[in-house]
Amino acid sequence: MEGTATLADNLLDDLDDLSDVEEASEEEKDEEENGNSSAHKNQSSNESYSQQDRALTQPAQKRLLDDASLQNHLRAIRESDSSRISTTATKKEQEEEEYQLIVQSNKHLAHLADELAKAHGELCTAYKEKFPELEELLPNPVQYKNAVRVIGNEMDMTKANDGLNEFLNSNQIITISVAGSTTSGRPLTEEQLQKVDEFATYIEQIVQVQTELTTFVESRMEDLAPSVCALVGPSTAARLLGLAGGLAELSKIPACNLQVLGQVKQNPTSRAGMSAISTKPHQGVLAECDLVQRCPKYLQKKALKAVAAKMALAARCDFVNVDTGRKRSAASGRQFRQEIETKIAKWEEPDKAQVLKALPK
Repeated sequence: MEGTATLADNLLDDLDDLSDVEEASEEEKDEEENGNSSAHKNQSSNESYSQQDRALTQPAQKRLLDDASLQNHLRAIRESDSSRISTTATKKEQEEEEYQLIVQSNKHLAHLADELAKAHGELCTAYKEKFPELEELLPNPVQYKNAVRVIGNEMDMTKANDGLNEFLNSNQIITISVAGSTTSGRPLTEEQLQKVDEFATYIEQIVQVQTELTTFVESRMEDLAPSVCALVGPSTAARLLGLAGGLAELSKIPACNLQVLGQVKQNPTSRAGMSAISTKPHQGVLAECDLVQRCPKYLQKKALKAVAAKMALAARCDFVNVDTGRKRSAASGRQFRQEIETKIAKWEEPDKAQVLKALPK
């Protein structure tokens, strides 16, 4: 009995020891879990603090208008008029300098167009809480900015009709008035209105710089290539000259290549119909001139070929006058333009009625 009792006591003691070990292991697990959770909390809080610190210390994104190269270029074109009068450089050196200014102006204009689209998106995001439907009604950045200036925080759209009448037609005003009276937007706070005003002011600054560069390019093109300007217009002529790299290079390009000069290749955006630039095959910058755009769509391809042929001749006429030092004249360009307009008028004439002949007896 004593042996049996001793054996039973030993078994009970072993069971007690096992339970003590299990309790200790459970306590250790709880301590580890608590330690891990606290460490994880500390780590996540540290990460959040580090993200906030990065957001606070991250420098503001640099604007394109503050770019040093753009500012230097604007300074150069503003001083170009006075330098043309007072400089002692030869005429050829002045022309070469103006070529470079025109090429750089075209590059800056392309960058400014991208910056305008970006600023327009920021303004839409800032004003969306007040009038979310306005973005779809006025896709033009300048018109949208002007409408935001007029409407502001006003909820009664009838009070803004007089201001909208200065730059919108009656159909647009009616559509905006109806959408504004049923909009789901709400008035903005003072801080939000200040942000909207900052974005609108930035768009105005971009448009002002674009106008200055365009005016400079067009005024110089009238002097450098008068025949080309008379044929396709100063704006299109300036873009073609910038793409070719100069008047000498433009005069060497055959007519078939002038049609596709500046062509934008298709990408996923353009294939989806979301691109603002035309990506039609075998058409470049020259297809945007008024001679081609005024034609019906079924004649535009034919008109583009005719304009490209005369464009090659006009560029050669201007280059010969520059190279030989002869007086530059727009007479050739005007003559070519008149010939093309006569051709287009004939193409648009209706077909003559078929003459009915009597049947033979």
